[in-house]
Amino acid sequence: MLDDLKRMVIFSHVVDTGSFSGAARRLGIAKSAISKHVSLLEQNIGVRLLNRNTRSLSLTDVGEGYYQSCIKLVEVIEEAQGHISNIQEVPRGTLKISSPASFGVDYIAPLLNDFLNQYTSLKAELLLDDNIVDMTEEGIDVAIRIGWLSDSNLRAKKINDSPRLLCASPDYLADKKLPKTPTDLNQMDWIIFTRLPTPYQYEFTRKEQTKTIQIKGRIKTNNGKAVRKLLLEGAGIAALPNFLIGKDIEKGDLVQLLPDYKISAASIYAVYQDKRLQQAKVSVFIDFLMKRLG
Repeated sequence: MLDDLKRMVIFSHVVDTGSFSGAARRLGIAKSAISKHVSLLEQNIGVRLLNRNTRSLSLTDVGEGYYQSCIKLVEVIEEAQGHISNIQEVPRGTLKISSPASFGVDYIAPLLNDFLNQYTSLKAELLLDDNIVDMTEEGIDVAIRIGWLSDSNLRAKKINDSPRLLCASPDYLADKKLPKTPTDLNQMDWIIFTRLPTPYQYEFTRKEQTKTIQIKGRIKTNNGKAVRKLLLEGAGIAALPNFLIGKDIEKGDLVQLLPDYKISAASIYAVYQDKRLQQAKVSVFIDFLMKRLG
């Protein structure tokens, strides 16, 4: 019976991730072992749970109902583990964190040593990736997301807002008139940041009045640090979060444009899967981020 309980949990992870390899990565065991456990589970209960082919897996009709039962089992186990952790008040295990590379290097990595010194039974793994990772497949406990969240079955807690500042280098502006209104920006070369929800459209607000402009540029990239580097090289103008270019403006390496106008801020979120906030390691890390970055 204990073996079947273990195999039910493994089976639920296979369905959640959509593959044996995804479940293997999440659970940290060999893909061949995952496949064997699912086959033994099917043999023991006497029905086929999965349709297999070389490219994909799908649930059989019986497998669909069985999967729902397995989900309930996993939820009970996670809830019990969460209660134990909370009672002990000692977060344990490995906390797996993902973050955009630029923010993770400058803001998350410098905090990890202090965090682990406070919670000595924890380990941390920091995954830096500018792409949106699949938290379920990669086994991520907390993901740092910046900007605008898409609808999903994940939960999020806002850590802070970082104003976006429009700027350019003194070299780029040397032979140009400083813009006085958003309309003046049409004559300038934009560095297009493609990770924005509307990379070719900007809204500027002043005294409760909003002006929307369409922009164009010869260079585009999906990386915030690349945009910053291009700004410093005099390639054009762009709007970036204050945490990326605030120090450059203070030093005079970049010049803020249209400071009287506001652009929507880049919000910083800690994203987690619904059930995982019950885990002590997740809740204490999010509380730590709120204190240090909030």
